Amino acid sequence: MKSSLRLFQRSIVNNLIHRYASTEGTISADFNKAKSRLESSSVEVENETKLKLYALYKQSTVGVCKTGKPGLTDFIGRAKWTAWSNLGQMSQEEAQKQYVQTVEQIVSSSKAQNEKESMSKTDDKSNSSSSEHIQLLKKSPTHWEIVLNRPEKYNAITRPMYEKIIEIFDQAAEDKELVLLSIAAKGKFYSSGTDLADFAKMATSTTTDLKASVERGQAMLETFIGKFIDFPKIVIAFINGPAVGISVSTLGLLDGVYASSSATFSLPFTRTAQSAEGCSSLIFPSLMGSLHAKDVLLFDRKLTAEQAEQRGLVTRVINEKNFEEEKDKICQHILSLPKGSLLTSKLLLQKWTKETLHRVNKDEVETLKQRWLTDEFVQAMMEFMRGRKKSK
Repeated sequence: MKSSLRLFQRSIVNNLIHRYASTEGTISADFNKAKSRLESSSVEVENETKLKLYALYKQSTVGVCKTGKPGLTDFIGRAKWTAWSNLGQMSQEEAQKQYVQTVEQIVSSSKAQNEKESMSKTDDKSNSSSSEHIQLLKKSPTHWEIVLNRPEKYNAITRPMYEKIIEIFDQAAEDKELVLLSIAAKGKFYSSGTDLADFAKMATSTTTDLKASVERGQAMLETFIGKFIDFPKIVIAFINGPAVGISVSTLGLLDGVYASSSATFSLPFTRTAQSAEGCSSLIFPSLMGSLHAKDVLLFDRKLTAEQAEQRGLVTRVINEKNFEEEKDKICQHILSLPKGSLLTSKLLLQKWTKETLHRVNKDEVETLKQRWLTDEFVQAMMEFMRGRKKSK
C-alpha cells in the first residue's frame, strides 16, 4: 500500500514537471540529472545553499514567484519565499543552468565537505566539554580567575561556555574562602560576545525547533545575567582588547573594570536586530547620561578605552605594555583589604538595587525573545551567514 502511494505521489510530481515544461519552459535533461544527483548525494548542504537550491528549483519549474508572502510566524516559509522572490524575472532556462552549476559544485566538493564535517564534529566535542574554552585558574584560596580561551574565534561565547561560567559562579558563591573572582581572556580580543553562529542555526530552524531554542536561550541568558546580579563576592574584569555584546553589557554589574589602552567597547544590538541585555538599559543611562547611553545602545557607537572610562563604564585604563603587571597589583590590593568589611559592604551596595535589576533583566530578556522571533532578526542572521561564508 505504501509503495503504491509513493508511486502515485511520484506520478503527480512528474505530471506537474511535465505541465510546467510544456506551458512555461522546457525542463532540461541536465536539470533532471542534477536533481537526481543531489537527491542521491550524502553531502550535507548549508542552510543558505539549501535556500538557493530551493529558489532556483522553483524558478526553474514554476517560474517567477507570484505567491503571497507567508505569515510572520512561518519563519522557514518566509525565508524560502524571500530567496525565490529575490530571483526576480530570471528566466527558467537561466535558473536551470544555475541550479545545475550549484549542484555540480556541491557534489564535486563532497570530499572536502566530509573533511570539514569531521573537523566541525571535533570542534563541537571540544565545545561540549567547554573546559578548553573556559579555564578556571585557582590562583589562591581567596582568588579565582575565569579565562576566556577561544582566541581563534575571538572568544565568542557558545552555549556550553555560558553554562560553564554559570557553574563557576555557583561554585565561587558557595566557597567560604573566596574573596575575588576576576575575568580575563587569551588572545587579542577580550570577547566578541555571544557566538552568532548559534543564533544563525536558531534562525534557520523549523518553527517548532525555533520556538524551543528561543525559550532555552531566554532562560539561559536570564540565569547567566542573574548570577552577576546576585554574586556575593568581588568580581572584576580585565579587558585586554575589543569587547562586544554581552561582554560589554554586563560590565555595569561588576565591581571593577580595568581596560588595556588597546581595548574597545561596542554593543551592536540594533545592527543584529536585537535589543539591550545585561541590565544595560537601566545601568548605562545611569553611568553615562541618557544621550551617551543612547549613542552606544541605539546607534552602535564604538568606544575607545579612554571614552569608556570618561563615561563611567571603565574603572581605569592601563597602558597595554604594563597591563599584565598592573593586573596582579590590582588583585593584590583588593585582597589586602579586610575580607569581612569588603564582602559586607558589597552586600550592602547590592541590597538597594538587586530586586530592580532582576526585574530589568527579566524584561530585557523577554524583549530579546520577541526580537528573536521577528523576520528582521532572521534576515540579520542570514546576512551574518552570508558574510561569514565570504570571509572563509
